[in-house]
Amino acid sequence: MYPHRIRLRGPWECQPLSTARTAAGESRFRRRFGYPGRIDAHERVWLTFAGIAGAAEVRLNDCLLGRHEGPAAFEFEVTPLLRPRNELVLDVEGTRDQGGWRGDAALEVRCTAFLRELRRTAVLHGDRVELRVCGEVVGVAERPLELYLVVDRSTAAYQVVTPSAKGQPFEIVVPDLPAEMWSRGEESPGGPSVKVDLVNGAIVWYTSEAEVSLEKITNPGG
Repeated sequence: MYPHRIRLRGPWECQPLSTARTAAGESRFRRRFGYPGRIDAHERVWLTFAGIAGAAEVRLNDCLLGRHEGPAAFEFEVTPLLRPRNELVLDVEGTRDQGGWRGDAALEVRCTAFLRELRRTAVLHGDRVELRVCGEVVGVAERPLELYLVVDRSTAAYQVVTPSAKGQPFEIVVPDLPAEMWSRGEESPGGPSVKVDLVNGAIVWYTSEAEVSLEKITNPGG
């Protein structure tokens, strides 16, 4: 099942920097890891990061991947840079904590096309709910792919999509779901499970699942 996620947990080695950089609240963290198993021709490996409040500069095997500013998650495709043994280095600003890095880093094995920027909203109209899912299909594929929207294990919508390197936007709207699906008390306080599957033939290339709560309430017919 894609994406296949491998978290790069500790121990992270914290290394000293120059006095000026340390005084400015910058720290260097180093992590070594092996090759993430067999990578097939239709697969790519990404490095993903979250939980970094300040700016971060990232290097893999002495190659500068880039610099990121701000708290948003970010990622880099690293497939051609991987070796049997790898070294990841983060120079992180805005922290004086030398005891360890508290962010989240992971390897993600994805297919050559995947989903990004997924957003799910559910809006109540009287006794019915409009469910809306949008996002981007990113990457390349040898043919158009299929998107399935699955609500509580039942297919609610279907769409054919063509990925692009910059990201092909899509939107799926299910206008008439019963409000009872969002009012099952302690059984499902966050709303029903909404899964989005990106499918190539009989293979799920990317899947994402989350509970969706009602975003707002409008008057009947509003």
